[in-house]
Order: sequence, then structure tokens, then C-alpha cells
Amino acid sequence: MSEKKKKSKKRSVDTPVIIAFWIVLVTILVLIVWKMFFDTSLKGSWHLAFKDDGKDYSYGLTFDNDNVVHYSFGGITYTGQYILDPENAVLNISSSSYGKYNINTDFQYQMAGNLFSGKELVLTNQGDVKLPFKTSSEYEPIVQKYDDFKADEAILGSWLYTDEERGYHYTFTFDENGQYEYLCSGSRHIGAYKTENGNFTYNLVADGGAVNEETLRYAFNNGKLTLITDTFADVLTKTDDKYSFETEIK
Repeated sequence: MSEKKKKSKKRSVDTPVIIAFWIVLVTILVLIVWKMFFDTSLKGSWHLAFKDDGKDYSYGLTFDNDNVVHYSFGGITYTGQYILDPENAVLNISSSSYGKYNINTDFQYQMAGNLFSGKELVLTNQGDVKLPFKTSSEYEPIVQKYDDFKADEAILGSWLYTDEERGYHYTFTFDENGQYEYLCSGSRHIGAYKTENGNFTYNLVADGGAVNEETLRYAFNNGKLTLITDTFADVLTKTDDKYSFETEIK
């Protein structure tokens, strides 16, 4: 009699465990199916590439947490905020650079596809031009390095320029592979550089693959780096902290 009671009790304990297991399993499957076929979130990275008039165009969009968006082309990335209005299918992208508000654009947006066939985000600007972005990995900056680059140990690392009066700050980071990163407010530039005979030359790939290049004079004094043109001389201090993006539009 006691054995039957024990067996009966064991079965009664197993039943809720099995039910709970199936509930969890079904919940996971529902979430997977929803993610694959019905998720309309913009989160993640998107890419648009096409040819026009013999030129290659490549654009990247990455939507992060806290409504932060990164808009990239060539070696340039603007970081700002985005706001969704699902009721009217409107996406607003805002950003600032060099301490000035310079991007504020509304797009009509439409989502299509799924994780199997590939998701597509179609943005339509005010000129009714449709921009079909596809899901992708994170955007890789386009860099055109100098074949004659030779590393100058003195310039390697991160350098900070600060102008409190104008509220203008930036950092240059120079790598030993001939690549630099420039951060200023909501913009990030990644390109190539070289130094020779007191001249600092750097380039940046822009829209359509165009390469913009500039040459400055440079000098070191008391452990500081000075970048010199005919109109200004910026004095930069070595830093361990790169200048961070300003993502909030004020």
C-alpha cells in the first residue's frame, strides 16, 4: 500500500515539471518564430551599395540602444539619435558635428522580408528617392592607405585638442599601420596618413569613393603636437581617452 502511494506521489510531482518544461519550450519557439518572421525592429546593422556613373557607393546604418544611430559612408560615420513614428511610418535621424547641428532628416520607412530571405529596410526621402537597405554585419570604413607610409614613433597614439571658448574638441589617434581615427562631436573619420620632412598628410574616402587629401605642417614642443596651416595652429596634448561621441541633440 505504501509503495503505491509513493509511486502515485512521484507521478503527481513529475506532471507539473513536464507541463512547465513544455510551456518554456513553446514560449521559446514562439519567440524564435516571431524573431524570424514578424520582428519589425530596426535594431542592428543595414547596408546599401550600388554603382552610379562608374562610381561605387556604399552606405551603412546601425541602430543601437537608447535611440542611437550611426550613419556611415566611405571612411565617415555620423552618430546621432533616431525617432520612430510607427503610426505614420516616419523615421527621423538627427546628428551634430563640429559642435553644430547639421543633420535632421525625415524618411518614410517600410520593412520587408525575414531572417531566412533577408530583411530589407526601404527609406524614402523627401525627394521620393527610395533607399533599399539590407541587413548586414557592421559597416567597415573604406581606407586608402599610402604605399610609402613609414611609422613615426613620436606621433603614434591619441592626441586631444580642446577649445573651451568655442566648445570645440577633437582627438586624432594615429596607428602604426598608417591608419588614423578622428573623433569630433558626432562625427568619426577613419583614413590613412603619412609624415615626411615635417609635413603631415592625411586622406579620407568620401561619398562615391572620392578621396579627399590635406597636408599640414606639424611640430613637437614640450611633449605636445602642433598641427599648422596658413590660418591656424592647433596644439594637441597626448591623451589616454579618445573624445566620445555626443549623441544627444540639444
